[in-house]
Amino acid sequence: MNTIKLIFLSALLSLVFVTNAQDKLYESQLETVYLKNSKEVIYTNTFNDFNQHMILLEKINFRKEIKLLKGKNNSLSFISNKRKVSVPSSSYLKIIRKGANRSKNVQAFQIFLTDKFPYLGINLSEDKHLKELYFISRKDTFNGKIDALPSVL
Repeated sequence: MNTIKLIFLSALLSLVFVTNAQDKLYESQLETVYLKNSKEVIYTNTFNDFNQHMILLEKINFRKEIKLLKGKNNSLSFISNKRKVSVPSSSYLKIIRKGANRSKNVQAFQIFLTDKFPYLGINLSEDKHLKELYFISRKDTFNGKIDALPSVL
């Protein structure tokens, strides 16, 4: 009877050791698993603050503003629990100008900005001031000035 117990105990221990060895073998092959958090918590978003500042100007002189911002080396940042992004203010203003110039309406402007800043997509779609920013920015672009000319026909 003791020999049966001893054989059973040794078989059980060898099974445990073999299982641990297999776990170690597969553990090196497994990749890291990230749990998806559906809610993004935003800590800092200076893009919205900058957009509001541009709206308060009511008339944007892009050339002057870009030159002024290049000298300061300011950057806009977006920090959340999922990502951290930093963009120079002058580059962001250039993209705003380009988007306003190329877009015929607010939706096209929003799509242009979302393509340029995919990490801000949700925040851009929820930005209530984007419509105002588009109309103010559009006034100072080439196509905006063309649209403002009275029709000859």
